[in-house]
Amino acid sequence: MNKRTQHSNRDRGDSGHDPLDSYIEKMVDKSRSPSAENNSSGQIGRIIIAVIIVFIGFSFFTNIGFFSSSGPANFVESVTNVASGPSQDLLDRMNARMIEMGYADLTDDDLRSLREEGVTATYISNIRSLGYTELTLDDARSLARADASSTFIAMMIELGYDLTVEELVQLRDAGVTAFYTSNVHDLGYRDVTPEQLIRMQNIGVSTDLIEQLQAEQAEDVPLEDIIRYRISNQ
Repeated sequence: MNKRTQHSNRDRGDSGHDPLDSYIEKMVDKSRSPSAENNSSGQIGRIIIAVIIVFIGFSFFTNIGFFSSSGPANFVESVTNVASGPSQDLLDRMNARMIEMGYADLTDDDLRSLREEGVTATYISNIRSLGYTELTLDDARSLARADASSTFIAMMIELGYDLTVEELVQLRDAGVTAFYTSNVHDLGYRDVTPEQLIRMQNIGVSTDLIEQLQAEQAEDVPLEDIIRYRISNQ
């Protein structure tokens, strides 16, 4: 045995501990360190927060109150009902309201079909309250498919429009919003017709373009001139 080997063995014998064992112990201590525990706790905390956010978001978009007086148990039941379709109790309550509004003889399948298209008793009631008392279920389906909300209809009425269901559907299908219409009015075109609004949306007449053309000319620019300008510069 050479001197180097003797020296190594002597050091190991004096300490009574193998260097490999020391390395393993250090790694174990490191894994048990507070920082590692904190990282693990942090990950768990983030997962819990994410789950809570998902449930709150789901509650908001489905009008299910997790924090309502009904409590978490009913919330879980409601989530189950949404996942599997409307409950019988919900269908019965919807049917009762539909009958009150004059929509009788609807089966559960009819009610489910209406809800799948976005037509609820509340949706119909809101639109009827805006003056569309003769609203048929086909009308309601057409409006819902076109994403014509009761808010959009109410704002268009506020802007001075007396629109039929068909006109409302055509406006929304073209992408016309009450906000866009209001901005056009603010630029001086309060007599803009539904047909003009549809044409303007179809060819991409923005309010920025209207403002630009107004700034370039000292006098007011007729709306039809703006439409023709947009068509010729596409």
